[in-house]
Amino acid sequence: MRSLVYKGMKCWCLAAATLVIAPVLSESELAGAQDTTATKLAPVVVEVGRGSHKSLLELPFAVTAQTPDSSRPGQRHLSIDEALWLIPGLSVSNRNNPSQDPRISIRGFGARSAFGVRGIRVLRDGIPLTLPDGQTPLDYLDLESVGRVEVMRGSASSLYGNAGGGVVDLRTSEPAAVPASAAVRYWDGAFNSRRLVAKTGGSANGFGYQGNVARTESEGYRHYSRQRTTNGFGRLSYDDDQGSYGFEWLGLNTPVADNPGAITRAQFDTDPRLADPLSVRKAARKAVTQSQFGLTARHEISRGEL
Repeated sequence: MRSLVYKGMKCWCLAAATLVIAPVLSESELAGAQDTTATKLAPVVVEVGRGSHKSLLELPFAVTAQTPDSSRPGQRHLSIDEALWLIPGLSVSNRNNPSQDPRISIRGFGARSAFGVRGIRVLRDGIPLTLPDGQTPLDYLDLESVGRVEVMRGSASSLYGNAGGGVVDLRTSEPAAVPASAAVRYWDGAFNSRRLVAKTGGSANGFGYQGNVARTESEGYRHYSRQRTTNGFGRLSYDDDQGSYGFEWLGLNTPVADNPGAITRAQFDTDPRLADPLSVRKAARKAVTQSQFGLTARHEISRGEL
């Protein structure tokens, strides 16, 4: 028993001696032993494409920009398929039915829609035209003053909100570089088709204005496909070294837009101009009156834009 106690005490004494003999360094000695040389890291710069002034070729997005009249001169500006001509990855199906909008699909998105636009965000000068449910009416979209079209395809369209398939941004052309200008155009075609357009615009001392009114009438190729439409656009703008500001209006009045409906192949072989008897009996048609106002502002701050 004594031998066990003695051995245990001997081990404890050795451990205590070891602790006493071990060197004890102060905080100043520890700091001197460490490397205190400061290393300065290179700054990390993050840039985004939206709102920047970089070339489209430098952006990591699938973006296409074009001027509608230069890609297809002599446009009538009746349907958006004329403005979206030859854009890769984008398809427009136009049935030339005055009561149904053309259908737009980007890389397959929107192809399941019977007509109109779904799953694609449409903008006019940065102002969203797409409704909260994802649909976009195109009949009141005036095309007379469109000077540039930008189309973004793929997942990058999420930068603009709930746009699963892509973004179509229509930009108004610059106002004329003279204080006042005016133009009148008139088209006449088969089936009593007529279109009259009056335009005006100008700029001076940073202020600019432009507006147009168009009247379209047609009996249509098919029976029961009459159309009477009056649409207009107006924009006031001011540009200076600090930014640009604009106020614009879109308006549409369509009292008559008959819907001839769909017919079978046998009916088409009999008479391709035939209207669906049920649509005629029910007087299927569309009547729309709509106005939209928008305000845009771009102001330069110290190191960016707002």
